Amino acid sequence: MDKKVLIISYYWPPAGGPGVQRWMKFVKYLPEYNIKPILYIPENPNYPIYDYSLNDEVSEKLEIIKNPITEISNIISNSKSLNLIRSGNIPNPKEQSLFQRLLFFIRGNLFIPDMKILWKNKSIDFIENYLSKTKIDVVITTGPPHSLHLIGYELKKRLNIKWISDFRDPWVNLNYLNRFHLLPSVKRRHKKLRDKVLINSNSVIVTSEKLKKLYKEIAPNIFKITNGYDYEYSTVNIDSKFSISHIGSLYPERNPKYLWDIIDEICINNEEFRSNLQINFIGNTSEKIIKYLSNKTFKSCVKFFDYVDYKRAIEFMCSSQILLMVEVNDNDSSYAIPGKLFDYLNSKRPIIAIGPDNSEVNQILYDTNAGKFFNYNESINLKLHIENLYNQYEMGSISYDAKNISIYRRKNLTEELSKIINKVSS
Repeated sequence: MDKKVLIISYYWPPAGGPGVQRWMKFVKYLPEYNIKPILYIPENPNYPIYDYSLNDEVSEKLEIIKNPITEISNIISNSKSLNLIRSGNIPNPKEQSLFQRLLFFIRGNLFIPDMKILWKNKSIDFIENYLSKTKIDVVITTGPPHSLHLIGYELKKRLNIKWISDFRDPWVNLNYLNRFHLLPSVKRRHKKLRDKVLINSNSVIVTSEKLKKLYKEIAPNIFKITNGYDYEYSTVNIDSKFSISHIGSLYPERNPKYLWDIIDEICINNEEFRSNLQINFIGNTSEKIIKYLSNKTFKSCVKFFDYVDYKRAIEFMCSSQILLMVEVNDNDSSYAIPGKLFDYLNSKRPIIAIGPDNSEVNQILYDTNAGKFFNYNESINLKLHIENLYNQYEMGSISYDAKNISIYRRKNLTEELSKIINKVSS
């Protein structure tokens, strides 16, 4: 007899962006491991990004229950600053206007842990009623938004359910959290809530080794299941240009100026390089980055694309000569591994990754031989690597010999999840 799991998630198709992918794929494969997923999601969410193509990946047989959510973003939907919060693009405190500082202060100190907290109480009552009529073996909460974990905590306290909390991103160590001007008491509140969730969960799942080590200091049952890839690679025509593509949002804090300076220097010294170069930005790119690049020698080689659906993003990945991934150069950012890395791995295209010294991306690229990682001080090595890749391009093709990426296939990762579910439910 199949075991039943109730998955509490804010993001679900047609939500776009990386947040929806993880559990959309787990739900797809769980039935193959004799586990029946049931989804609890908002009835009327206001997602920052929509990707209607993802609806095609949801089985018609999937049981989904919904309950209305009060979205603050609906009340002040025209606020540009609020939309920055929703997209995760929070400016550094020094760059915030007076109005933004006030808005971010209110967001950070009144809505704890996040703006979905208003969904908590009505969800607890709704789910408690549902569980009184339906046998569920395990309840799973996935965050962010981390307020969903508080739903799991209250259900655990009331009903003594078996509960797994899944942290797609860290909680206290979110790199943008301190940009909300949190009061000391609020910082302590965040930490207390996080620890309460970790300690009371039957199991906790995280997406990185670094976060696993941090949470192991608080609770024992911490397991790592990274994000992964799912699509089947199909042969596509590789760009005739020497294309370097970044897929996903690129905010000012992710602007690797030294990379653009390197490319600019090569272009100045090598006209042929500039004539063959094409740099693609697919997704939301900061106006500040666009302005910065407009002053470069290679500005005519740059193409900007708005947000594209997931299938189109995969096409860009597989057809590009080189894929670029940029992490913020700070310690907190190293607690999360960008989800797109795993789709990059399956694209069979070499990766250039730039990030902080302690990033796990470095180790993954080393283990898979899928690309090279550079910190923000390695300008000489990065320049030599780009020139080497370009020389290979001129000779006909850029070499690529990745290995060991199958461990990141979504179906294999779901098998690991099924083991945790079976252990908790027993």
